[in-house]
This record gives sequence, structure tokens and C-alpha cells, in this order.
Amino acid sequence: MSTANGNRSDNCAKGFDAIIGQQRQIHMLAAALQKNEVPHAMLFTGEAGVGKKTTAINFSKACNCERPMPLAGGAAFSGRLNPCGTCRPCRKIDSFSHPDFHYIKPPGATIRIEQIRALCSALALRPNEASLRIVVISDAHLLNAEAGNALLKILEEPPDKTVMILTAPEAADLLPTIVSRCRHFRFNPIPEDRLEAYLIETRGIPGEKAMVIASLAGGSIGRALSMEGDTSIMDLRRRVIEWMEILFKNPSGNDLYFSEAIAADKITLGLSLDIMKSWVRDLAIAKHTPEKIYNRDYRERLLALSEQADPDGLIEKADAVWQAERALKTNANPRLAVEAMVMKFSG
Repeated sequence: MSTANGNRSDNCAKGFDAIIGQQRQIHMLAAALQKNEVPHAMLFTGEAGVGKKTTAINFSKACNCERPMPLAGGAAFSGRLNPCGTCRPCRKIDSFSHPDFHYIKPPGATIRIEQIRALCSALALRPNEASLRIVVISDAHLLNAEAGNALLKILEEPPDKTVMILTAPEAADLLPTIVSRCRHFRFNPIPEDRLEAYLIETRGIPGEKAMVIASLAGGSIGRALSMEGDTSIMDLRRRVIEWMEILFKNPSGNDLYFSEAIAADKITLGLSLDIMKSWVRDLAIAKHTPEKIYNRDYRERLLALSEQADPDGLIEKADAVWQAERALKTNANPRLAVEAMVMKFSG
């Protein structure tokens, strides 16, 4: 068993109530609990940091909680379906010490056959103390071929009183035979306004910084929290947007300087590209849907620039940023990747 990097929320909300932006998924799980129709296998898909792992852990607690609470906003549900987080089973699941809670994640690049074999051995025994034994396989898309086939055998003959929850970015990342044996729950990106409100109200982040983080987080609370303590994020954003404005107005005279400036810091390069994507996206929509601009503090400047923006050119610029991101994920030379991107900006 190993610890998870779930996006635990504030100290007041507990259980399912601490998960933001996934009310539909929570209510579907609560309905399965209430009807005693919990699927033997479930697949949670969605981008990193939207609440898949946290929901899986809280569902594990809800199945075995000794003092469940009412579900906030769950007037349609009778009974108590929300885990308390404080009883003995909840605490043991939280600490990954419950004998009937199995959490598997890749120790490296893949989930290995040895991990699934060990799971098979554990599932061959009766549950020790749980009403429902829960297995959470995090990042199940990283199962290697042998491990995937071994897991499929478990899913084909599911053990009694056992529920398996797999998490992955997309269903297409897994073997179709595995997907077909799971009930699929799609977790959506958290709406920007919900994420911004959470950062302000729960994390105490100042409004302007919360707005910036929410606009860059891509609907991921995990990603937003990773940026929370970055004191330089506001200054980096200001500099990147200034570079973008200069490059937009006079590309040929500033492309070399921009390439050097943005590629100089490998640590912030990914965030710089996110800022660029956000800015290009805002410029593309500013003229027709200004109310949807992410960078609201730059609204007037974006509106002015949008008057001279070529829609096709903006699509090419956005594609250039995405291509640079993809190149960096394949370990391309950062300077060359950025130069190739800026050349397309200047073309």
C-alpha cells in the first residue's frame, strides 16, 4: 500500500462534500450506495487533479463508515451516505492501513505484474473486517501488458464483497476488455469560477492571484494547489503577456529575444506556455465573447489587440504553442522547441 496525492479539501467540509465541481458523479455514487447496487468495477476518467483519486478514497470510506453523515445538497437521498472521516474505518483508510483497502499505483513508469499478483493473493482471502473490500488502482493506464491481462482475469471473475476502482485520463488509454467490465464515470474539469471561489474562500488566496491560478489550472484543483505557493507566478505572467503583446505587434524584430527569455528557465517553461495558451485563447474570443476572457485584468488590452487579429493566424499561433508542449513532453531541446514555436509566430 502507498500514499495517494489526492486533492484533499478544506478542514470544514468532509467526505464527498470536500470534492468540488463533481456533484453529478458524487450523486451517482451515492445513488448506488443507497440502492445497494454498487458495481463490482468502476472506471473514473478525467484530467489529473480533478478529484478522481479523492473520490475513490472517499467512496471507499463511505462503503465502510461507522458514523455516516447526510450528503450536502443530497435532499433526494434518504439515509446517511457521506463518510464521517473520523471513525476507525475512515481513519484507517485515510492512513492506508486498512487491511481491506488496497491502493495500487505505479512505482515507476508502469504498474507491474508483481503488484497485480500480490493483489490476486490478497483477494483470494476473505475480507478481514470491511463490509465491502475496496481496491483502487491509480493511473491504471500505466498497467503493463502482463499486469493488464492479470487484472482482466480478476474483473472477469470478481471476488465476493469486493469493489475495484480504476482511475485513468481516458478510457481509450486502457484495454477495451478492461473498460467493458467497468461502469464508467467521467470527471469533468472544474469550472473556472468554482475553482476561483474555492481558492479565495477556502485557501484564502487574494482575488487577483486566485483568478490567475484558476485561469491557468485547466480545471484541475490539484494543479491549482501546486501553484498556490508560487510567489513568482504573478510576475511571470506579467512578463510573458508583455512579451506576447510585443511579439504580436512586431514579431520579426523580437523573436530571438523572446525565444531566449522564455526558454531560459526550464522550471517555469511549462507555466509560461500555459500563460501563452491562455492569452492567445483570450485574444481569439475577445471580440465576440469578451465575457469569457480568462485574463480579465487584461480585458481592455485584449479587446484593442483583437481588432487587428487574424482568426486563422491565432489558430496557427495556438497550434504552435501546443506543438511546443508536445515536443517538450518527448524530451526535445527546450531552446529549439521554443524557437520553432516563435518562428511560427513570426511567419
